[in-house]
Amino acid sequence: MAAARPHRTVWVSGSAGKLGGEVCRQLRAAGHRVLEADVAGPDPVDLLDPAAVAASLRGADAIIHCAAIPSPEQIDPAELVKINTLTCFNALEQAWLAGIRTAVVASSGSIYGTAWSPDPLPYEAVPVDEDTPLRYVDPYALTKDFTERTAAMYARRGMITTALRFHWILSAEESAGLAGSGDDAAGGSNLWGYVDLGDAARACLLALDPRPEHSGCEVLVIAAAETLSATPTEQLLDRYLPEAERLRPIPGTAGGFDTTRAERTLGWRPEHRLRR
Repeated sequence: MAAARPHRTVWVSGSAGKLGGEVCRQLRAAGHRVLEADVAGPDPVDLLDPAAVAASLRGADAIIHCAAIPSPEQIDPAELVKINTLTCFNALEQAWLAGIRTAVVASSGSIYGTAWSPDPLPYEAVPVDEDTPLRYVDPYALTKDFTERTAAMYARRGMITTALRFHWILSAEESAGLAGSGDDAAGGSNLWGYVDLGDAARACLLALDPRPEHSGCEVLVIAAAETLSATPTEQLLDRYLPEAERLRPIPGTAGGFDTTRAERTLGWRPEHRLRR
């Protein structure tokens, strides 16, 4: 019988947001103490202010950094870059200074550049994994690359860091409403994929206590095992992404993202299913 994992005090940034709120809920359900840090809420924390971040971290032994501008829409690119990079740096730097040696940061599947490119930028090969080349030309993807590189830097100092490349995060209600009703032609930019909110938050908790296979710094794809489309995935690829190299067969409506590394290093696999 495996030993029980110790209860932690976990600092969560973006705690008033979609992902951060679910992370806080799951942490408390697992018996952990949570320190919430968000610009919104009854006790706001300015994550752009290092001193405010340092104060909010007191007592924590691990951090989960979820705070970020979630899309580049309706925000000036310079402001987007400032917020997404500086909040990440402050979280990791102040955690390091406080002696915290476990950090989980929210990256994004948008890092591949297909989601927000000013011109079409199709995937060159599928399934997509952590080794898929980054070809982005947009500022939002740039900020996620910064997030991952910052996590890698602190890992070189001795921190255990995990950057989770979340695909489009949807609640169970949202994914059920979108399933089979979307525009297949438009869906090619994200391979018709998503990740369930509960599954995404669960990956954050697992990353607090990774398996021995974790290298000390991991970037992990976190995506559903299926697409939102009812059309078989290979038919979608034939129709909308015919130039993409097929690295292996993709049966039925299986997703176009490979989450094998997350299973190996965290024991995570997507549980939510639209179709049984």
